[in-house]
Amino acid sequence: MSCLELRRAVMIDPRRIDPKLLEHATRCSACGEFLAQALELERELDDMLKLPVAPELRKRVFAEAASGPRRSRRYALAAGLALGAALGTGLLWQRDDPLALAGIDFVIFEEAQAILDAKPADRATLDRVVRRLGMMKPEHFGEVRYVGTCPFGGGMAHHVVIKTALGKATLLLMPDHPLAKRLIAKARGLESVVAPLPGGSVAIVADSSRSLERIESMLKAG
Repeated sequence: MSCLELRRAVMIDPRRIDPKLLEHATRCSACGEFLAQALELERELDDMLKLPVAPELRKRVFAEAASGPRRSRRYALAAGLALGAALGTGLLWQRDDPLALAGIDFVIFEEAQAILDAKPADRATLDRVVRRLGMMKPEHFGEVRYVGTCPFGGGMAHHVVIKTALGKATLLLMPDHPLAKRLIAKARGLESVVAPLPGGSVAIVADSSRSLERIESMLKAG
């Protein structure tokens, strides 16, 4: 079992982990800490959701729900807003997306080995993939230091490492992985965004928010 497998499982549900992965967490201190932090966050969320609703508000919601659908919707919204205020920012927190987190894990745990094991890059193939995705060429974002392929996101991705004025960034081009919306994550000092493109999607991982924002703002061709 690998660190990446454990982290993917934790981000899905840290309370339901395969015993073999739990055994890995007992041997790997970094993964053990990652799991412990995820479980602590789950406990904090549970505590937030147990905060009581004011009795007066509860009575009004149920009374208005019985009086008709139009008014019940209005007061259900009011109740939701009141509950959100009671719980503070806890309900506004959203779990980092697993695919975007997988991009960070790839850079930390697998990128160096992927570069060592890589076959000679085929730039012609990369150019075709870039055109298919409908994005600008990696050269526009910075100095291209590496081009290859690697397993990622359930298929093969085109792996590009670039050096920008704001630091290193990794692009994982996925022409066979369409997305409906933008995905984000932040962990271990890195930030990741998986952005939808006309012909698929691309994961961008960088250690600088400014670098990530700059690349994403320039992403689409034309």
